[in-house]
Amino acid sequence: MMTLILLCAAYSLSLFFRGMLAVVAPEVAAELSLDEVRLGGLASCFFISFAVAQIPSGVLLDRIGGKLTVSLSLWFAVMGIGLFSVARSYPLAVGGLMLVGTGCAPVFTGIMLFIGKRFQPQRFTYITAMVLAIGSVGDLMGTMPLALLTEWLGWRGALQLIMVITALIALCCLLGLESDRPEVSRESYKQMLKGMAQIISVRALWPIVPMFLTSYAVLIAIRGVWGGPYLLDIFNSDTAERGRVLLLMSVAMAGGTFLLSLTDRRFTHTKVTVISSSCLTLLALLMLAVRPDQGLVYSMVAFIFLGLFGFNYPLLMSHSRTFLAPSYHGRGMAVMTAFSFLGVAIVQGVSGWVLGAADAAQLGAINQYRILFFMLAGMLALSVAIYCFSYRQGSGDGPAYRTDKKPLLPSKGICNDAG
Repeated sequence: MMTLILLCAAYSLSLFFRGMLAVVAPEVAAELSLDEVRLGGLASCFFISFAVAQIPSGVLLDRIGGKLTVSLSLWFAVMGIGLFSVARSYPLAVGGLMLVGTGCAPVFTGIMLFIGKRFQPQRFTYITAMVLAIGSVGDLMGTMPLALLTEWLGWRGALQLIMVITALIALCCLLGLESDRPEVSRESYKQMLKGMAQIISVRALWPIVPMFLTSYAVLIAIRGVWGGPYLLDIFNSDTAERGRVLLLMSVAMAGGTFLLSLTDRRFTHTKVTVISSSCLTLLALLMLAVRPDQGLVYSMVAFIFLGLFGFNYPLLMSHSRTFLAPSYHGRGMAVMTAFSFLGVAIVQGVSGWVLGAADAAQLGAINQYRILFFMLAGMLALSVAIYCFSYRQGSGDGPAYRTDKKPLLPSKGICNDAG
């Protein structure tokens, strides 16, 4: 129980860092003189480093376990948020957020690895969703509480307080997490890295990858960076009002995670649940695209719908795990997480460029955000169409299997327990 509590605390930090920029983006952009393109690039830095760090994180999780990997990595986040809080230039801000992303990289994968070792596969999605819902406190703290703290201490002072809290949680994880160091592996680090790279050759995962690239990306593009500027530019919302709207979206994300897990547990058809939730997410994006200036309440409802149905990441991970043997779960989940956060980085960078180009073309703010929301909806719709061709599930004891147990890859595939 203590292990799950500490991992929830670490995950709360990771969620906080992912979404904090949406609330303070106008203040950060004004103080560092950032336009839309540079703000989008800054927002993507966390996710680029998060994605790249999945490679060593996946290897370390399978080699030395979650305790040491998570607790030691969090100290990079401590250094990064400290650097970001004192940054007076764009390069220093970029460096700070990249350190934060590196420090948070193994947290979510580590949680899933712990759960996968301690619970039956049938309960994986349910337990994961429960932990993520509890950990969503961090996402909530990155909305209205951060906005109020920023009004009191300024954005720099608020983040320095978060730095102290991060250091305390990192220390508690190091001292309080139970050991989960696996038995000594026969594989060298080179072999483990090679095995991690070969996970991409599991053909059953290919139709799922586009969903990893876009599903979370379109959600966090709004929650993590453009939600705040959109509310400011269209409705002239102050910091507190932006925080309240994003708080409601975060509450919806926490509740939606649990709701989707219960639905999946009830109907035991993860693929259908993912497709259904994604279509409802598309509906919310189209609401914003068609009427971006309809009114604050209208946009708030759309944000809540996005939060309620958009975070199907645990379902995608549960689906993917069925095509990998247990000895490859750490690396496999790290690879899928890398795709997800690489997608976030790409979408945030592209969205910043698109908004910058629209501004240069002298389009009004309403049309700029209309283009943004249509772009996000198009990306998600294409990914859902590809995902429809995925297999329902694998057997969980080999590289990749259809439900009729016919192998899609040779028996000597990378995910055999024999390695």
